[in-house]
Amino acid sequence: MCKVSVIVPVYQVEAYLPRCLDSILAQTFTDYELILVNDGTRDGCPAIMQAYAERDSRIRQVHKENGGLSSARNAGLDAACGEYIAFVDSDDYVSPDWLADIVRAADETGAEQVLYNYALVVDGQEQGAYLRFQDETIDVDRLGLAQYFYRYWMPYKHGQEAWSKLYRRSVIEENGLRFAPNKEIFAEDTLFSAMYLMHTHTIAALSSAYVYYVQRGDSLMGMKKPRLAWRLMTLSVRLWEYAKACGRFDEIKNVLPVLCYDKLITKGIRLDPDLADVHRAMEEYRGNETMKGLLRALISPMPLLMYTLNTHKGVMTQIRGRLFAVRWLRGNVKGAAALVQGREDVR
Repeated sequence: MCKVSVIVPVYQVEAYLPRCLDSILAQTFTDYELILVNDGTRDGCPAIMQAYAERDSRIRQVHKENGGLSSARNAGLDAACGEYIAFVDSDDYVSPDWLADIVRAADETGAEQVLYNYALVVDGQEQGAYLRFQDETIDVDRLGLAQYFYRYWMPYKHGQEAWSKLYRRSVIEENGLRFAPNKEIFAEDTLFSAMYLMHTHTIAALSSAYVYYVQRGDSLMGMKKPRLAWRLMTLSVRLWEYAKACGRFDEIKNVLPVLCYDKLITKGIRLDPDLADVHRAMEEYRGNETMKGLLRALISPMPLLMYTLNTHKGVMTQIRGRLFAVRWLRGNVKGAAALVQGREDVR
């Protein structure tokens, strides 16, 4: 068994893959395996993968039919044997001390996950560290899971991306964690990271930027996002259900309604390119018992009040959130959608 399994999904990135692989192979830390997952790419990436594998015995190749990013990451997890898991997107690259620093942080603190910063690369120019957080070790049990969501997760002080974290493989396997299919949910990193967080006792945070996140228009994040509202509603329902299944629901029962409303569902409604599809999704989920429970909780005073007290959000968030939930439950999906699309003023 090696110390770290580095998983790199590969799809249509032949212009970027060599730089990504060179940066990983240049690590000062050497006890790792590099798992390259060919997700049915149709360009020259397989030849690049083979050439690198012939040069370095730490490289393992997995070839599969195209199934999306989640499917590729899951195939990498199935093949991994390291104590820790790290993901790198194949169009990004990492600093030479990346693995050395994050493994040291995990070993020294005993953390189940190490979070680290990243820098944007725009038009080939590397910018500074993107997130404003500090080096610290967080005792999640002592702080409280709800407070972690309020202080770090909901204001995006700590990134939710899979490629900005070091995970313990034992936590992933013991709890059967995998990425949900991209066709079913949007922001698969968010769901996976939230589920993993529910099994985390200690977090080590490193403020230095170790990943260089390349901005390109043809990337997955730059593409149109069909059924966005439906997929974020699905994410919300699954997050709610997972919290119950793993026994953490009571601790975050006031967090989840607002998190799902303010950070997921309303985002999907605002950004979905097809308003008719938004309304269809809301009609479909109006009959879902989990969604009904989420909306009823949003109407009750405590979740939105606690959100305001812990995040200093304004009173308008409370008014709009409750009105949104009431309209949706009563079947007025167009009216509910209009509230969060900025087409109706509730004052």
